[in-house]
Amino acid sequence: MIKPRLLLIFCEGVTEKLYFDSLIQHKRVYTVLPIEVFGKEGQHKSLIKKCVAKRKKKAKEFELNENNIEVWAVCDCDEMKIKYQELLRYSRERNVNLAFSNPQFETYLIQHFETKRTKNERSALISELETYLGKKYDKSNLSWFDEMIDKDPTRLDFAISNSNKLKNHTKLPFLTVQELTARLLEFAK
Repeated sequence: MIKPRLLLIFCEGVTEKLYFDSLIQHKRVYTVLPIEVFGKEGQHKSLIKKCVAKRKKKAKEFELNENNIEVWAVCDCDEMKIKYQELLRYSRERNVNLAFSNPQFETYLIQHFETKRTKNERSALISELETYLGKKYDKSNLSWFDEMIDKDPTRLDFAISNSNKLKNHTKLPFLTVQELTARLLEFAK
């Protein structure tokens, strides 16, 4: 992939935004590429529509061709009313990259500790995550993630590798969110 002039990341919730903000800060990606991360931007098709509208606005604002702005939509299957393949097709038709988690984003966070084919609902995922963390999980506070990256930066590659084993959309869990992590790490090199 060609290096964009601007990268925009639209997240369905707060936790995803905190995760990618932290990754961008720790790996100093912002020093080689302007990046904006937005949280609480909606779900699924409406999230992708926001990506398209903001890309258009930013292209005009910075006098860029829209093709020079890379856009990612980060979401999971909560309250999803369409099939994943339809959402993927919808995003591709609009030149928006999709970083997806099924069942939840916490499934991806667990992959930072071990390859885990957990199919659990949110409460069980939270419980598993708390076991790894050794403390209560607060989705609005990812300080543990900051500490993890400081102590062992290879955990990011570990999570990508683990998540890549879960890329079959017909089985649970299913993850593509690691593709955005990998993309950001490309710029950190």
